[in-house]
Amino acid sequence: MKKSLVTFVTIPAIILMICTSPAFSKVWARVTGSVLSEDGTPIDGARVILILSEDGSKEELTTDEKGKWSRVNIRPGQYTIGIMADGYQPQNVTVNLSAIKKNPPIDIKLAPVPKSPLSTGNALYQEKKYAEALKEFQRVLAEAPELTELHEMIGLCYYRLDDLDNAAAAFKLMLEKKPGSRDTLVNLSSIYLEKGDLEEGMKYVNLLDEDALKDPATFYNIGIILFNKNKMDSAIENFKKCLERDPNYVKAYYQLGLSYLNQGDMENAKANLEKVIEVAPDSEKAALAKEMLSGL
Repeated sequence: MKKSLVTFVTIPAIILMICTSPAFSKVWARVTGSVLSEDGTPIDGARVILILSEDGSKEELTTDEKGKWSRVNIRPGQYTIGIMADGYQPQNVTVNLSAIKKNPPIDIKLAPVPKSPLSTGNALYQEKKYAEALKEFQRVLAEAPELTELHEMIGLCYYRLDDLDNAAAAFKLMLEKKPGSRDTLVNLSSIYLEKGDLEEGMKYVNLLDEDALKDPATFYNIGIILFNKNKMDSAIENFKKCLERDPNYVKAYYQLGLSYLNQGDMENAKANLEKVIEVAPDSEKAALAKEMLSGL
């Protein structure tokens, strides 16, 4: 009697069918971890970015209030994991995640971002406590003279305190340390123009690329000094440069009107005085412009 072969044929076939079905076609990995500060405090909301080396695919998670994170049903393989949190230095780790054995938790401790020696002074400056900020910047400079940017901050503090001479001295020290510094040249030119020293102010303006000067007030101040020195052509040129940077700079239109009046150019004088009224109809300059126009 022949033995049936059904059992021997059917069982391997069934096993093959099960193993190749979609539900069993992939084997997944599971990974967990935590993000803590150096003292062990959980970091809530830290970003955890997992990048699979094989194809660069990326997944992003965030930690919970206990600093924990986890991901199930993830493809096995080598991953670069980046961990980031506000106020902390980021960290990367490379791990191999297995689908066969349990993956150990990825527990990371993040170091805080080092505090800048300028942070206290900057905070005081932002709070408009200029005298206190000045003392703080001077203290830090005495301890760390290599921090050349402190000369700029000291100059700004003196400027805010209306001590233009000491402000200029600080900015000149900054130029010695960092020749050609755009901000420093702008600050120095502004100081001397405010003081009415056109020659010294223009010396620093001429060291700048004019296109880099974005502040319309710089050209307005130059124009005013030239106007007061009765150099109308040069004054007009600078008032126009002011308006190129800010077409709504009312005072520049007003001064252009006065400059053209001084030259006897009534047409351009009227056009600019009318522009004052158009741009700022309720301003003091508009009232003066109307009065002047009525007499022309």
